[in-house]
Amino acid sequence: MAQCLGRLVRDTPKGVWMLSFEEGGLFHLPIRCDRIALNSGGGLCAACMEREQKTVEKLRDIRGTTIGGTLPSYLMGRVTEPIPYWSRLYDGAWFRLKMEEGATLSRETMAKIKVAVDAAYAGVETVPPAEMPGGVKKMRKLKVKGKLKPCASPVVEDDEAEVAEAPAVAEAPPVVEVPAAPVPAKKKRQPKKVASPTITTITGFVPRPDAAEEPEETITIPVRKRIIDGRELYLDPKKDKLYDLKFKYVGRLKDGAIVAHPDSDAE
Repeated sequence: MAQCLGRLVRDTPKGVWMLSFEEGGLFHLPIRCDRIALNSGGGLCAACMEREQKTVEKLRDIRGTTIGGTLPSYLMGRVTEPIPYWSRLYDGAWFRLKMEEGATLSRETMAKIKVAVDAAYAGVETVPPAEMPGGVKKMRKLKVKGKLKPCASPVVEDDEAEVAEAPAVAEAPPVVEVPAAPVPAKKKRQPKKVASPTITTITGFVPRPDAAEEPEETITIPVRKRIIDGRELYLDPKKDKLYDLKFKYVGRLKDGAIVAHPDSDAE
């Protein structure tokens, strides 16, 4: 007798089946139904068949990218099927979008995810999640930090504003006998230039946490050497990614500090 293939979620207890990003926002972990599947249920038990029917009826009125209502009352498909785009499941379309927008996960959260995923998909082949309808994507919000990054372009002081603030020189009245002495012209200050920061290009292996051997592919990234938290590191200014002097991925730079974040280049 086979185990039910139904994929379920729970809201409680939080911190067990519902986890959060470091920046806020909750997502579900997958749970495989532990009941016995019916011979005529398409791999589902009686309870999951009822959930499936309720989900199909609810999806007829769906608007946008969320199904609405209480998600644990619906069936998140089978564990052998793509994760529904309207769910808030780990590794679904919505979850991946949050990660692209800069969301991060703690080491503790990653450990809980691994345990739940291994249990839910044990013995089955996973497939990619369903995509958002029409390729819908949210616009990424730009975060303004307190400190400005060095500018590669020269910084030119506003000499015109300085001249405008200077008091006007009164014109000397005309004198026939003795011509007025000419007013010496104010020497124009030369604009100051800020040297462009030195960019170092390094080439190294792409780090893969789960790889048993060194990968064959290499990656070349322009970086800057920075001192962060007392450590001398390389900074990828395009992605705010940090590497040690042996090009081992360390994390990301956020508000002047090192923040743990999965390496997107190692996926």
